[in-house]
Amino acid sequence: MKSTEKIEERMKRVDMHEFFLQRINDAIKMENYIEASWLIYSCFENRYFRTVEKIKGQCKYSGGKCKKTTNELALRTKVRCLQRLSDAGCSCIKDAFSNELFAKTLLWIKKRNTMMHNLLQLEIYENMDKQFEENAKEGLVLLNRTYASCTLFRKLFYTDGYKFIFPEEAMDKCSCKPRNNTDNELKGV
Repeated sequence: MKSTEKIEERMKRVDMHEFFLQRINDAIKMENYIEASWLIYSCFENRYFRTVEKIKGQCKYSGGKCKKTTNELALRTKVRCLQRLSDAGCSCIKDAFSNELFAKTLLWIKKRNTMMHNLLQLEIYENMDKQFEENAKEGLVLLNRTYASCTLFRKLFYTDGYKFIFPEEAMDKCSCKPRNNTDNELKGV
């Protein structure tokens, strides 16, 4: 399979990501941990979106939440999608991403989101520096691993002769799959 993106566009993306990675490093050096956590989250959003975007067209439920070409799908949903594909044996994902990376990233997202949502609570505000410092530093390590995984995924995905097939078992667990909410299901029958 061959990439459909022009090399010039990919090079502009590389420059953009280098700019933001430098901003993250600068924010950590200047102890601006909330900014660093925010930027790390944004980079995760982009990396997982770009990966899911390459494969989602093969999912029969891609007309659901992830049908848009913009990055509107929740980050946790994107990570879980790739995790299901890895568990289903998709080699380009399983060989590029570890289950440990998925698990640690999901935990990081949960911690970061909780801190962001609770930021203006006094007990969080009084202790936020240390929490956000830990979050930013841990997030940067995970982000660097994610970049390496995405690079390997892209290499495997575009290897001559490789054909990605979206497993039915991963589709059936997709959060985009329509759910039947009949009265019996709502009652637990």
